Amino acid sequence: MEFVDSEEMLNAKCSSCCSFYYALSISDSCLLSLLFPPLFFFCHFFNGQTMSKMQRHQQEALWEFVHTELTYINKLIIIKDLVIAALVNLHQHGFLQEVTPELLFSNLPSILSAHQLFWQEVIYPMLHDVRRTGKPFDPMRLEAGCLQVGTHCLQDKLQFTRRQMESNPHFLTYVQWVETHPQCERMRLGDMQAKPHQRITKYSLLLQAVLKNTPDSQVQQILRGMLSSVNSFLESINDYLRLKDEELALSISAQRVEGYEVEGINEEIDKHVREICQFDLTCPIRGVGPEVVRRLLLEENLKIRDRKDSKLEVVALLFSDVLLMTKVPKKGERLRVVRPPLALDKTSCIALKDGCE
Repeated sequence: MEFVDSEEMLNAKCSSCCSFYYALSISDSCLLSLLFPPLFFFCHFFNGQTMSKMQRHQQEALWEFVHTELTYINKLIIIKDLVIAALVNLHQHGFLQEVTPELLFSNLPSILSAHQLFWQEVIYPMLHDVRRTGKPFDPMRLEAGCLQVGTHCLQDKLQFTRRQMESNPHFLTYVQWVETHPQCERMRLGDMQAKPHQRITKYSLLLQAVLKNTPDSQVQQILRGMLSSVNSFLESINDYLRLKDEELALSISAQRVEGYEVEGINEEIDKHVREICQFDLTCPIRGVGPEVVRRLLLEENLKIRDRKDSKLEVVALLFSDVLLMTKVPKKGERLRVVRPPLALDKTSCIALKDGCE
């Protein structure tokens, strides 16, 4: 009964921010929707009979750029002024203190501000000129736009959300309220978190469509430059996400492996040996920059011959810079390192003649 009461209170506190959201954002949404006419008016406005087929396709591509940008901004406004506002309202009443807007949506408010600035300084003036002069969209106007969108690490947010959904009933109630709210238009929380990254990848496709239907060589050159800038930014985001994935994979590998012990001659020597022979898989690789992360390349079960002609079964872990020989303890799941780590840049492989594999 206590949980039911707290769940009802949670829903009530979420709903209490709705009147504030309606007062703040519906007028903004209506204002934005009046900035351009419907598609049928768009066709009539430009008098499509005076355009070639390629020009019509170019204008359709530019129209899609404008329309999808506005739709995207409105989606972010809903997330900021409804979803995040509801979470902040819950914090004020003592709920979900462990879940912050940054953990769910990273820098989404600053991303929204960047896109709103892009709209105000680039797209709206271009749209205003079309309304004023009756001439088609000029793709060169987009060159003045420069979206400074922060990196949005989607993977971290999805993992945090998944953990909260599995272990936090209050968070589950909050998510259900969000996803069933009419203003969210059936958006899932995961869809909201993915919006910024999806929009960035969309720019490349939109610009390619405009370029494909642009006959003027000078305009083509400018569009190619814009496309190159967008693709470079996309590559930087992909590199960042790839780095985070590699760091996560390395952290998982490090959790599987125990440290190793080296037996000295006496207690004093053992103390110094233990201080020197510490090995951390997550530490940076020597001689390279921080953007290079140690990677697990191969894991294989092997038998190695000891000095006494006995064979030791090991699990060999080949990383990008080091080889570890480990053994699974009988009463545990972690791998215990049984040989000193072998630095690959100081290791030589020689084929023996005795037929050993």
